[in-house]
Amino acid sequence: MKNNIPWANFHDQLHQAFGKSLKCADDLYFNVIKRREIGEIIHLEDLESLKFLQELHRMRGELCIITDYCYEKKCGPFLVEADEITDFVGGFKSRYGEAFYSTDVIIISFAEKLIWVLFHEGICWLSRG
Repeated sequence: MKNNIPWANFHDQLHQAFGKSLKCADDLYFNVIKRREIGEIIHLEDLESLKFLQELHRMRGELCIITDYCYEKKCGPFLVEADEITDFVGGFKSRYGEAFYSTDVIIISFAEKLIWVLFHEGICWLSRG
């Protein structure tokens, strides 16, 4: 399993970096610098969902990743290095027993103050803090 950070630490970092709190993915729709309409999502393969996010902006350094798994298992967000994200996402289902993308995926770079969101309504966006 990749490292996870406790939810309390995540919320503190989010507030420090962006001045925001997170109750749902909608809360991260601010300072949008890039947006893409995918259309109604029936099903996305995990690596396809990652591709949509990566097309918004290059990912670098340590990334904080939130999937439904993080909420369901109360494990907190994953910490993954950008150069390992493809392997992480590609092996997610076999490692954790569920798809990487099921409703929303959030990826945050606290260092670069960027937030990637793949929203369940078929929209992905990039916010800058």
